[in-house]
Amino acid sequence: MSLLRNLRQESTTILTGVVLVGLTGLVYIYPFHTHFRFTVSVTVLATLLIYFPRIPAVTTATLCGAVICIGRIVVQVLFDKAGFPEVVWINLPALFYYLLYGSLFSVLQVRQLVNNALKLVLMLSLIDVFCNIFELVIRADLFNGDRESIFTSLVAVAILRALLTVGAYYALRRYQSFILAEEQMARYTELTVMIAQLKAELYYLNKSSQDIERVMEESYWLYKSLHAKNQNGSEGSNEAAQALTIARNIHEVKKDYYRVVTGIEGILRPSTKVKGMSLPEIFFIIEQNTLRFLKGTHKKIDISFHYDFEFTTDQHYMIVSLLDNLITNAIEACGETGKIKVEEYRDAGNIILSVEDNGCGIKPEDADLVFQVGYSTKFCRDTGRMSTGLGLAHVKNLTEMLEGSVELVSGPCAFTQFKLVLPVKNIVLPF
Repeated sequence: MSLLRNLRQESTTILTGVVLVGLTGLVYIYPFHTHFRFTVSVTVLATLLIYFPRIPAVTTATLCGAVICIGRIVVQVLFDKAGFPEVVWINLPALFYYLLYGSLFSVLQVRQLVNNALKLVLMLSLIDVFCNIFELVIRADLFNGDRESIFTSLVAVAILRALLTVGAYYALRRYQSFILAEEQMARYTELTVMIAQLKAELYYLNKSSQDIERVMEESYWLYKSLHAKNQNGSEGSNEAAQALTIARNIHEVKKDYYRVVTGIEGILRPSTKVKGMSLPEIFFIIEQNTLRFLKGTHKKIDISFHYDFEFTTDQHYMIVSLLDNLITNAIEACGETGKIKVEEYRDAGNIILSVEDNGCGIKPEDADLVFQVGYSTKFCRDTGRMSTGLGLAHVKNLTEMLEGSVELVSGPCAFTQFKLVLPVKNIVLPF
């Protein structure tokens, strides 16, 4: 299946290139007042052959020559009202030019010179000159004029076309590198945000594991208590058995949780080897991820990032998760249009991270409730289901984990600002 796909892509590339070379082959000049022509199509063909190393040089060049000849014949018959046999004889030598060009390109292995621009220009120029001389010989035009002038023109045009070819090739390769770098950066950004979210969830899984451990111990001590009462003659044997069963079931749940936590930690460990990340890098990752999200929602929301104090931190995943949650809430609060400001500054021994929006705001009576698990005023318009209300609870717990605090300032129907106050000692890596 993969081979068939590659063949299809290769055929499409050849067809597109042949059409492009054929079209450019219809634009030409007559340098020697004969039927011999100079055209830019040679540059297009050479660039095509170098940039796509998998396509066959001889086949592609021959197809290009055939298309150019047919195109020129059709144009001259229709518009110049020339006789068909005469037009064929005038244009047929161009086909031999392209056939020889593709053959020499393949035999001399020009593609192996792509990393040496000077040799590449020299080889393309020599091939071009030789093929032009070959075409002039077929046309019997080589000895009908000033040989020195003809040869000088052939060399000058060959060098010019070679330089254009090499320039176009390196420009295309540079553009390809730029596109690949953008794609890699996009994947890196998505990976960083995903790891940040997973690490935040892992924190809650570890917390839940501790809760399960505590409940299991309480169930077991309940069993011990009921079992002791039963031995003293009090009723409670059934209750003791039920308590023991509960303790065993919780123990099984605990083992499953442990497997899940260990598995996630094993996945994250190779992906989190970066010791530290600078704040500009963190802001860039969050900005790119947010812009992609906004592009998908078609909302007209402006988001800006500003920082006063540049630092490097090993808590980058935690910061990404915190800001990502706050920005997501800000986007939902803004509706279809709005502005969001993400800022960072230093205050005494703290790093302040602020996310402010000009959305619907939060009522004063709700200010103490928004950080509670399960509290939410958002719902899905499609299903009617309420949001889980975990975003701001995540923010509060993760901030406290860093020994920081969250401050909320809001004006109903005006704005909302969340400020994360994080101790410098727990955030900033020493130089």
